[in-house]
Amino acid sequence: MLNYIIMDDDIKHNLNMKKRLDYIFDKHRIEAVTKLLATEPSDVLKYSIENIDKDNVYFLDVDFGSDITGIELAMKIREHDARSYIIFVSAHPEFVMPSLKTKTFDFLVKPISTEILEKCILSIHKDFQSLRNEEKQTLVLKSGLKVYQLNIEDIIFLEKFGHLLVVHTFNGQIRSMESLENVENKLDSNKFFRCHKSYIANIHHIEEIDYKNNLIFFRNRENCLFSKRCKKELKIKCSVL
Repeated sequence: MLNYIIMDDDIKHNLNMKKRLDYIFDKHRIEAVTKLLATEPSDVLKYSIENIDKDNVYFLDVDFGSDITGIELAMKIREHDARSYIIFVSAHPEFVMPSLKTKTFDFLVKPISTEILEKCILSIHKDFQSLRNEEKQTLVLKSGLKVYQLNIEDIIFLEKFGHLLVVHTFNGQIRSMESLENVENKLDSNKFFRCHKSYIANIHHIEEIDYKNNLIFFRNRENCLFSKRCKKELKIKCSVL
């Protein structure tokens, strides 16, 4: 689901945009929600930092009588978020070229007709669906202020370590505050197996199984435990071993 953020110093504009967006979402049965109406750039920046792992769409005015412009706000967002959609909404078309440096998706000139807004929304969601189909082969993971897009095939196993999630890959380890349960829901059950309350194994990277000591050994010679209750299912999934 995409989260929409509207930033303009005119609250009436924000409310009108929300009303029109909700109409378009409902008309086309689009899974989206207007998450934030803001008149202060600091509120948008705070949201972008706290929700870096979400799928966001920012509708930003260019000139809203603040210390920074909409383009400068977008550049601050891009410092920690390269994935979200940014659309500028302005009565000043001369800002089109400067806005391109922020990897903008579109530039809408006020006043915006519902037809033009609708075309923009449909383009965003067509692009989002295309990217999501590609990302089925990847895992997007937040680690501190960084966001990693991991190739599924590079993941060896995942480990719950205290309050941390540790992802073991062929290129090293990545630590995150995301829960093992949440990540499990994003993984293909045909490739990944929850073999223990603290471990999820990539079946394709299992090299050897020690059923006596309840250990799984992987191609990089790391290992993890599996629980006794999972032994039968593990044997089925790894019957070639």
